[in-house]
Amino acid sequence: MTVATVREALEEGIGRLRAAGSESPRLDAELLLGHVLGLERTQVLAHPEARLGDGQLERYGLLIERRAVGEPVAYIRGTKEFFGLAFNVDQRALIPRPETERLVELTLERIVEALTRAPRPPGTPPLRVLD
Repeated sequence: MTVATVREALEEGIGRLRAAGSESPRLDAELLLGHVLGLERTQVLAHPEARLGDGQLERYGLLIERRAVGEPVAYIRGTKEFFGLAFNVDQRALIPRPETERLVELTLERIVEALTRAPRPPGTPPLRVLD
């Protein structure tokens, strides 16, 4: 990569990932650049004019290439957020899909409903939730 600013690095990374068929090239590039810089994605986007050092550019390029060949961003970064929590992950972990969070929300709604809709008759077995 021969770029010098955040904006240029992102443009090049997005182009490379788009050409590789990534479903979310912009998001992937932003997350990977933030990982290299040690910044949150919003901080990266807030300073497009910031200059990157050569080591940062090289590392970002290597991460973009890993993503371009299909390695999940969560494995590259070593972390995945799920339901407001950050988990350390590697190739041994299954990465939850976005709709899995919705399943958790629906399950919690059903539990709350079951516990609050009416008094439970004596002798009713306890409510059990299994993962």
